[in-house]
Amino acid sequence: MDDVLRFRIADSIHELARQDSWNPEAWQQCYELVSANMKADGLLEYVHDDLIHYDGLFHSRNILGFRVKPDRRELERFRQEFRDVASSLRARLSLQDAQNKYGF
Repeated sequence: MDDVLRFRIADSIHELARQDSWNPEAWQQCYELVSANMKADGLLEYVHDDLIHYDGLFHSRNILGFRVKPDRRELERFRQEFRDVASSLRARLSLQDAQNKYGF
């Protein structure tokens, strides 16, 4: 993966982490970039699943079918991980090196 694409993906992931509330456009752009390039980098394969789970936080329902608000701590955990993945991409870290550095 070339650096231009790597930094574009990192910027998209970081932008998603900066959102205060659900932003379907930011999520979709990030998801499409990661999905299209995830075979090129282990970090992208790793974050792909988290993007799916992050989306699910905003669309989950309780047993009665009512939407459930996402837990703030869980949202912050995802957002911090997205920031860490974006930083790792910019630093050209492998998945193993990123996991060692950031503990995810």
